[in-house]
Amino acid sequence: MSHSADLDRRVLAGVERLGRALRAARQDVATRHEVSLLGLSVIETLADGRPRRVGDLAAELDVSQPTVSDAVTVLDKRGLIRRDRDPADLRSTLVALTDDGDRLAADAAAELAPLLAAGSGTDADRATTLRVLLGEIARLQAAGVITVNRSCLSCRHYQPPGPRTRARCLLLATALADRDLRVDCPEHEPIPA
Repeated sequence: MSHSADLDRRVLAGVERLGRALRAARQDVATRHEVSLLGLSVIETLADGRPRRVGDLAAELDVSQPTVSDAVTVLDKRGLIRRDRDPADLRSTLVALTDDGDRLAADAAAELAPLLAAGSGTDADRATTLRVLLGEIARLQAAGVITVNRSCLSCRHYQPPGPRTRARCLLLATALADRDLRVDCPEHEPIPA
């Protein structure tokens, strides 16, 4: 095995281990709050305050629409989400958190905060890691492995750094350091195919 292939294998193993730890921690939080792991994901996604259609939630969470619809129905019965008519299309509904849903989202975020605080290295190290991870996400999206990517690196407004210039967000007209890159940008517009 080449040195490069061995390094790739170890990076993948490390990412998998982090993923398993995060999933286990999120499952513990979901169980304590008596919601499914998918229900917790729906709540975390809606915690940004942007109501969404069920189909949009399904795409963001990379699961089928009927599966998300079932989870939304359970959360609705528990009073954690509400459904409102979409003013842009009165045939559709938008899903948003209720006050109880907001509280659950805040509690879950607080319970998961120790995972974030456990970050090692300097701020610059973590910022570089973020940039590299977003690059890998963009690569996996281009390969069809990831279906939804709302990060800076996949946005038509992102201008990569040049030899003498920093990366920029053309929409916000601002320079972007690695630490400023977004994983899920509300202003994201995909790069045209």
